[in-house]
Amino acid sequence: MVSNGEQIDYSSTWKHALEEDGWYRAHVALRADFAAIQQMLDNFAAQLAAGKAITRAQAATADRYFKSFHHFFEHHHHVEEDIAMPYIQKRCELPAKISAGHKELEALLQKLVEQLSALFSPEAQTLEQQRPLLEAAAATFSELRPLTLEHLAGEEAEAMPLMRRYFKSEEISKDVVGKIVRSLSSDDLGVFLRTLSLEEFRAFAKQEGMPFFIRWIVGYQVSQYKKKVWQPFERECLQASASA
Repeated sequence: MVSNGEQIDYSSTWKHALEEDGWYRAHVALRADFAAIQQMLDNFAAQLAAGKAITRAQAATADRYFKSFHHFFEHHHHVEEDIAMPYIQKRCELPAKISAGHKELEALLQKLVEQLSALFSPEAQTLEQQRPLLEAAAATFSELRPLTLEHLAGEEAEAMPLMRRYFKSEEISKDVVGKIVRSLSSDDLGVFLRTLSLEEFRAFAKQEGMPFFIRWIVGYQVSQYKKKVWQPFERECLQASASA
């Protein structure tokens, strides 16, 4: 670890903005999915209030989407704990609250997983069955979302600037980003990169030194995620339920 008396600051050598880092982009993806889940819960609440039960098609697409989100959220925490944070802490101390915050969020997330699993199960088909399950899930989500957003903002304000101060961009791309991207499943890649435009994706791939054939594979996997997971969810749970 670098001693307190040793002055190191690589921040000015980074050629792209902090908001273009893979770490920050993962946070953008999580924020987008938290907004989508909030909209889903609000739409379902309005639908039930109108006397229309959540359909099996809605439940199936919501369950598929939420499982992808859940896996990415947990994976994000695990790669922070297992790859990013140990690497950064070779040269500087990171705030202890980051790791502690992960444990609190994961406990709430697991509670939400169980509640939504019950809501989306074939056993919950009537209004009377769905209402209390939706209310419980919405209550847990109302705790999880602000805590998560606060946690993400804390990492962006404290951990990310430390990473840029003590490490060169090339070091992070090779020893952190490369390992993390290789550990992502097809759905993880879809969640991670869904919100990027084609131009943003190309710029990110170039920034991280992604070979063309890898870029093509990743782009294909993202398109498949959108086609098989995001678009059916958007159609059934964000658009259809809003007009039901």
